[in-house]
Amino acid sequence: MVKVSSLSRSINAFYVEWSALNHYLSSYECERNGVPYIGFGDPRVQKLWKGLSAQERKEVMKRLGAKNETELQNYFT
Repeated sequence: MVKVSSLSRSINAFYVEWSALNHYLSSYECERNGVPYIGFGDPRVQKLWKGLSAQERKEVMKRLGAKNETELQNYFT
């Protein structure tokens, strides 16, 4: 059995909770269905983001190739 670190669990929880805000639809699916997409800049997503530790935020940025939160925001919009 593969051991999952708490770091990965927290990051996965961030993505799952954000996805739940969008009714588990992608930005494309939201647009196609006329549902407003809740992006990274939304205060609810920012609250989830700030709930991650600094190490977790760095890990997300590293995985996505973003050097800072501004680049990350551009990635998600």
